[in-house]
Amino acid sequence: MVYNFAVRLEECMSEEHAFLNPKLTLSELALRVGTNRTYLSNYINQTLHQTFFDYINSLRLKYATELLLTTNLTLEVIAERSGFNSLSTFRRCFLQNYSVSPSVYRKQNKIASENKQEMSSEG
Repeated sequence: MVYNFAVRLEECMSEEHAFLNPKLTLSELALRVGTNRTYLSNYINQTLHQTFFDYINSLRLKYATELLLTTNLTLEVIAERSGFNSLSTFRRCFLQNYSVSPSVYRKQNKIASENKQEMSSEG
């Protein structure tokens, strides 16, 4: 039972990108996974060692970092496409998790990427 549940949760997140829905609730996700909200909440808390919102926001942030590094989309568009309700929520969560703002993260990592490309073309 737990294995199938874990696999279905992973599918909902990695393949269906349920976390991109800014109005996603614990109850809605439980329904999609095929369980009840109490069981899902306990699983996320005890097995993943996160709250539901921390779990969802970590997936949203991971998605947002990919957009920051691979596109020139504005922060507003990235926040929206990543499932955040507002730019301020996105910035706050990003800063808490990465200790820099999204714009600084993008700038630092694009510079690092460009330096790697320069070094590999020189070699």
